[in-house]
Amino acid sequence: SLLRRFVFYSFIYYMINVIKLTLLPIMFIPFTVSVQLVPFYFVIDSLNSGYIATAYLQNIILLLPLGVYLPLLFQRLRNLKLTIFVAFLTSTSIETIQLIKGLTIGSHRTFNVDDIILNTFGAILGYFIFKIIFVILKKFNLSSLDKFDVRT
Repeated sequence: SLLRRFVFYSFIYYMINVIKLTLLPIMFIPFTVSVQLVPFYFVIDSLNSGYIATAYLQNIILLLPLGVYLPLLFQRLRNLKLTIFVAFLTSTSIETIQLIKGLTIGSHRTFNVDDIILNTFGAILGYFIFKIIFVILKKFNLSSLDKFDVRT
């Protein structure tokens, strides 16, 4: 259907923008590698100093749409555990590519475990937003999302 195509192409557009925001531009700068592997280190440090970084909110928002798109487009991913797994893999892939860029061509990006945690949390929030919308639509019989899977 036209709606299904619109949602699918908006998902592609969203993913292109995630790549653009997290991996581009490619900058050839001296090799600077920063790795932060202690969970919540930067989050707790900034909260203790009275500063709440917008970067944390941005990390939550970054993959929030993914948590909506995955179960909407793929019936198989209407399971919270699978959605969390895909979001975790997506976020970990982004952070790993940022690390590889830093080790090879140089980059102003860092590998930060907090980003993975916050991105995954954002996708979880997105999943619950999907569930709320799904329940509302079913309650009012506004749409049949059961047949919304892009494979059909």
